Formats: sequence, C-alpha cells, structure tokens
Amino acid sequence: MMKNGKVMKTLLKRDLLYALYSWGYYGAIFASFLASSFLLKNFLDAIREEDILVSAFPLNYPLYITLIVISLYLVIMSAISISREREQGTLEVLFYGPVTPASFLWSRYLKDLTLGILALAFTALYFYVASVLTNLGFTIGLAKALIMGIFLISCVVSFGLFISSLTGRMRSSIITLMAILGAFLAIQFVYNMLLGIEKESLSPSLLYLRQTTSYLFRGINWISPFAYLSRGLDSVILENRTLYVTHVLYCVIYSLVFVFLSIYTMGKRGVKA
Repeated sequence: MMKNGKVMKTLLKRDLLYALYSWGYYGAIFASFLASSFLLKNFLDAIREEDILVSAFPLNYPLYITLIVISLYLVIMSAISISREREQGTLEVLFYGPVTPASFLWSRYLKDLTLGILALAFTALYFYVASVLTNLGFTIGLAKALIMGIFLISCVVSFGLFISSLTGRMRSSIITLMAILGAFLAIQFVYNMLLGIEKESLSPSLLYLRQTTSYLFRGINWISPFAYLSRGLDSVILENRTLYVTHVLYCVIYSLVFVFLSIYTMGKRGVKA
C-alpha cells in the first residue's frame, strides 16, 4: 500500500507539473473568463437601459458558463489521458515498473481534480475583482457554488477517465467523448421538443417516442456529468441545504463509481489495448 502511494505521488507530481507548464490550461481559463466578461457586460448594459436590478445571484450565471468551459477542457484532457500514453508508448514503459492500473488512474484523477481546484481559485479571484468593479455582490451563494464546483469537476474528470479507459487512441477517445455528449444533447433536445407539444396533437408513434426519450432523459440525468453541474448550481439557487449536501454526496458516489470502473476496464484491456 505504501509503495503504491509513493508511485501515485510520483506520477501525480510528474503529470501536474507537465499540465501546469501547458498553455492550453491557461488558455481554457482565459476563455472562460472572456465568456463570463461578455455576459457581465450584457447584464450591466441591460441594467443601465432598464434602470433596474433584481437578482439575488447576479454572478451565478457567468460562473455557470465559466464552469462549463473549464469542465469541457478537463473532460477532454481526462478522456485522452490514457490513450495518449498508449499512443506514445510511455504507458507500457510505466507498467514495467511498480505502476498498477489503480495507482496510475488515481494519480490522473487527482491531477485533473487539482487542476480544476486551481482553476476555481483563479475563478474566485476573478469574480471577486468583478464584484468590486461592478458593485455586483460576491454573495454566500456564489461561494457555495464555487465549493460545489469542486465536486462537479470531480464528476467530469472521472467520466473522462472512464472514456479514456475504453479507447486505444487519442482520436478514438475524442470521437467517443463527442459522440456520447452529442447523443446526450440530442436526446434532451428531442425530449424537450416533444414535451412542448400537446399530448392530443401527437400521433401514436410520436407518443411512444416521447415516452422512450423520457426514460432516456432520466437515465442521462444520472450518467452525464454536465447534468450534475446543472443540478448542483440549482441547489445553490434554491438555498436548500439538504439538497445541497445530498448533491455533494451524489457527486462523490458518481466519481468513485467511474474511477473504479476505469480501473477495472483498464485492468481488463491491458496496457497494449
């Protein structure tokens, strides 16, 4: 156990330093701040034109966009983390030593989670400066949303690792990830579209399709990490402490399940898969 812990620590340090020297990481953070700044500008322009301000959480929606951008970057990085090592041939070299699927994947999970936490620290600083400059309050709700962001990023990272454990090449990892996320969005779009049509106006085939997409949509809400993102921030806006804590527990369970699934899948597929 101590040996595995030492190996995991070494891998974590190596991968974390490599990621922190990557321009892509800071580019994703900058892009998220750029998108948030655009939303804040539009919000402030609307306030000046309407001369009103009625919002208990004025910065929460820009934070939601920031988390989406950072999460997309991290899920892609997680999704190619194993396949990239396979493609470069370094994974096979690592596994000649004391590295195991568990130590390797836990180090990757902790590395990406750490990157997410650092990104959230930059985000907290950005929104504090924005609140000072715009007089929009840095509320307790925003602080809770930032804390929730840690658990939401955990879900995104563990999901990305699972995708990476299923694929052999970087291109396959990205295509698989995009296909799955695209399918999630397509099902949600079809479900919302059919839900907006009165039941009496639907043909029997469309009624069956709506019922089917309803079941699929419920399943997606448990599988898609981005569904946890929406529900997590909703629990902050509703100011429901029980719902907030429950959602944190769901995120922890989700992350553990997908990390262990990744370890199992990688163990079955092997290093050269």
